[in-house]
Amino acid sequence: MNSAQAQRLVESLRKGIPPDGFVRHFTVGREGEINNLLSRLEQRKKGALLIKANYGSGKTHLLRFVRESALERGFAVSFVTLDSKSAVRFNRMDQILGAIWRGLEIPGETGQKGVRPFFNYLHNQIQQARTDSNGSNGFWSQLSNNWKWDYSDHLDSPSMYIALRAWGADDGEAQDLIDDWFRQPWQYQARRTLLYQSLVGGLRTHFRDPRPEQQFYSFDAGIFNFRFQNYSQSWACIRDIQTLAFESGLKGLILIFDEFEDVVSNLKNIKYQEDAFWNLFEFYSGKQYPGMSFYAVTPDFAQKCKDLLLDKDRWDFDYSRFEKLPTFQMSPLDVEELTDLAMKILETHGIAYSWEPDLEMKSSELKSIVKKAASVQVQDRARHTITAVVKSLDRLFEDHEDN
Repeated sequence: MNSAQAQRLVESLRKGIPPDGFVRHFTVGREGEINNLLSRLEQRKKGALLIKANYGSGKTHLLRFVRESALERGFAVSFVTLDSKSAVRFNRMDQILGAIWRGLEIPGETGQKGVRPFFNYLHNQIQQARTDSNGSNGFWSQLSNNWKWDYSDHLDSPSMYIALRAWGADDGEAQDLIDDWFRQPWQYQARRTLLYQSLVGGLRTHFRDPRPEQQFYSFDAGIFNFRFQNYSQSWACIRDIQTLAFESGLKGLILIFDEFEDVVSNLKNIKYQEDAFWNLFEFYSGKQYPGMSFYAVTPDFAQKCKDLLLDKDRWDFDYSRFEKLPTFQMSPLDVEELTDLAMKILETHGIAYSWEPDLEMKSSELKSIVKKAASVQVQDRARHTITAVVKSLDRLFEDHEDN
């Protein structure tokens, strides 16, 4: 890293959080656990995995580690933070779909997220396939009906096909509409006329759709409805993101859900909570989404869920499903591992401000800072240690500059 990068790192470390792009650099210890996670990525093991640890024990850090590792290995990734108060509720798959789109990243597009970079990437692949001498036999040719783009059953979601097709018309207003529609699909429940006219009827010079116009307006047809038949098209669209990512040369799509305890603590309606649990079971089974997904939870998450349902007299709920969910138990960092982390911080601080802190801070002094910070009875020991080390280095650097 250069000095500018290191300074950005130190600014983030002052808050106790390594910035995106450098999470793996500041990941220490837990080698066996880390290797198990990486092995899961390498094997492309589908289904849900609950990452269990107490509040403040590094669950989010480990999820961010998974994100960086997956991007490096060629996966598309979406990192979603659940928040029922901000329309990211796990019982509402249209809201989850919107959050997946907003957080969607592809390898090599640093800092770029969402619909636009993904669709641009797909159409670059489509253009390459179209000019390829063998392109007429490939997935993109079949999807587009040999580049006619009139109709196709190669995707599960009719909305995804319409959006992908319209994106290729290179119409800025249509692309802006698609971007907004997919980011918040629930806002377009009653705007089917706008979607049809902008993405189908108004683009007839680029393609011709054989379906009658009335079919697009019909609520029952579900063409523009992501809540249709118990959110079936929301699930279909998530599957299509996975399919399109894979067919475009990526290894697939990985979904990461942080703050998953939100389904217990912030969803107050028991019916909504039941729906959220069933959606989790759907991700686990792999039937609705045949890819990998990761969730941050506390060690007693399953018991919390069962207690909540029992308190609401949900006696007939299939409680055994909670026990079937695969889990990954995290161990806390010990003092030695936290000292390794402190050494990385010391090195970064030196690069950031062009000095040699290891010549002015004795090893024993650094270990003493770590030991004291780690002994404080706070749940977030790692974050507390990071901020304590950076604060000590900042003070030492000020003294260095004064002298």
